[in-house]
Amino acid sequence: MVQDDPLIGAVIDGRYAITASLGRGGMATVYRARDKRLERDVAVKLMHPHLAQQSDFTERFSKEARAAAQLSNPHVVSVYDRGVWASPNGAHAYLVMEFVPGPDLRSELNRLGSFNLGTALALTEQVLRALAAAHSADIVHRDVKPENVLLTAPLPPASVFERPEIHAEVADFGLARALDATTTASGVMMGTIAYVAPEVITTGHATAAADVYAAGIMLYEFLTGSLPFSAETPIATAYMHVNSPMPRVATQAPWLPPAVDSLIGLLTAKDPSDRPSDGTAAVKALVAVTASIADEDLIRRIPVIPRIPTPAEAPSSPAADTPERPVGGTDPLPRQATQRLTAAATTQLATHSGPDRAKKARRVKDDDAAIDAAISDAAAETRTRTRRRRWPWALLLLVVVLASATAWYFFLGPGKRVTVPNVVGQSYERAESTLAQHELTAERHEAYSDEVEAGVVISTDPEAGERTDPADPVRVTVSLGVEQVKVPDLSGKTEEEAQQELSSSRLSMERAEAYSETVPEGSVIAQGVSPGELVNHDSTVAVTISLGREPISVPDVVGLSDSAATEQIQAAGLTTQVVQQYSETVEEGAVIAQDPADGTLYRGDTVTITVSLGPELIEVPNVVGKSTSEATRILEEAGFEVNVEMILGGYFATVRAQDPGAGDKVRRGTTITLTVV
Repeated sequence: MVQDDPLIGAVIDGRYAITASLGRGGMATVYRARDKRLERDVAVKLMHPHLAQQSDFTERFSKEARAAAQLSNPHVVSVYDRGVWASPNGAHAYLVMEFVPGPDLRSELNRLGSFNLGTALALTEQVLRALAAAHSADIVHRDVKPENVLLTAPLPPASVFERPEIHAEVADFGLARALDATTTASGVMMGTIAYVAPEVITTGHATAAADVYAAGIMLYEFLTGSLPFSAETPIATAYMHVNSPMPRVATQAPWLPPAVDSLIGLLTAKDPSDRPSDGTAAVKALVAVTASIADEDLIRRIPVIPRIPTPAEAPSSPAADTPERPVGGTDPLPRQATQRLTAAATTQLATHSGPDRAKKARRVKDDDAAIDAAISDAAAETRTRTRRRRWPWALLLLVVVLASATAWYFFLGPGKRVTVPNVVGQSYERAESTLAQHELTAERHEAYSDEVEAGVVISTDPEAGERTDPADPVRVTVSLGVEQVKVPDLSGKTEEEAQQELSSSRLSMERAEAYSETVPEGSVIAQGVSPGELVNHDSTVAVTISLGREPISVPDVVGLSDSAATEQIQAAGLTTQVVQQYSETVEEGAVIAQDPADGTLYRGDTVTITVSLGPELIEVPNVVGKSTSEATRILEEAGFEVNVEMILGGYFATVRAQDPGAGDKVRRGTTITLTVV
């Protein structure tokens, strides 16, 4: 830690008492300070005086800091305050940030060598979620790297083998853009060459896709412990970014699921149009890949010997002064050396309290006019220290000139500021007209809104009441109305698949059940909204899930007539098969028996009923002329009873007549009367 820093003990703007120096970089120095108003520890980043003397930088710095302060995300380091402070060493633009207790990812990567697959994916997901929040606010980080990702606590040793609880936060949103404004004029582009996207090298233009590229490079580095593109000179490294194919991690780890290399290739595609367009799209791709990886693969890692810094690299204080290398635009050779605050400085940020973290993204409401006045006063004070003594008449003339120039600057020149009118709730056309009346131009942006109807202004940036440069357009966000999504086709899908499909479309499911003779149990029979129809993104879709074939209780129809039995069976949803049978006990046309007799069947199954034909009729044989004994035997064998009536004593024992007569059909057991003579 620096021991002789003259700013130790100083109080910035009467509020932030500097207690310790954490480190010094090429662009700024980070101090630990105490917020006397809110009684909490904060980190204060003081930009070096030569930057504060550049009005373009200070104005851009304030604007970018305001934008960064609006970010509200658990994975973004909060910006609490910003301004310009006239210190004993000169004017400093400063930024007040929250403390993050743990080290940065560069320190942890050096300490552990590499991360296991689960830890690497978890860290990358949290970085992408921070970028998603920034990209949705049209903020591009421009300098994503391990040094700018802070942990709330060091990764425990077990993290090499297990999946620990991890919380990472991304720092320095907006600073790269503010610094870029001061360097592009001299042909220098800010960025860390190891993570700069190809299009930034070739065109100098950074979009959200460039941040996604840097996150992909970091994921490769987390897994392998080394950078995919590294050469002896920045120019050679930049050439590799533009022309060399992305190496595959699987060449070092054959066990690595192919989807991981595919994900890295997607995030680091040479053409930005082939990458996820922003952090939100990148998170979706990463989460999908993570869900497909087995737990036993997530705990595996590529063994890498931890990197021990050389004496020349080892920091002499908690924050090493490691200058960044600027990257040229069309001309890759930088024309001036620039430095940035090293990652080790932010590593030593002390712990802040839980309630402070709950206040993330508090809006910075400083008065721009007061800041501009502070800039002028600080610059004047710096010039006073170095100005040589002039004759009184020369001083008077200089004062008059300066006063005139100042008046021109603030009332007619670049320093002029106007108040943004309130156009929220107006149509865009009316808002554009209102802004024009205040000498401001509108820059239209669109966003979905569940509360504001389509075509109406949701918000402006700067907000109403803030003062802004008339040359800077006002960002006007116009509502697209409630976001519409397409209903997926759920036919034939299982209940779980249907739920996943609807969740992917941000829709919810209202479940109903029904029996189906054709759709298997657990699959979708029907959906309440037709596939392809557009509905509100938070709509509920009714989905009917099959219970399989409907079980039907077999009705008892024994004793009923065949027509009544058939009607009752068909009414239950079953079919009837009729079998006929003689019965001595059941009248003709009535059901003797059924199969099955009870239990359950499914719709369309068959119940067999046995219907009575009544008693069976037997033809009476002819026994006339036969002897009494023979006739009796014949009739009894045929199933009849025999009654013999004798005439004249039955002297001849011969049957002369029978009743019923021969050929008649009568029921078995009928008595046949024989007349014997």
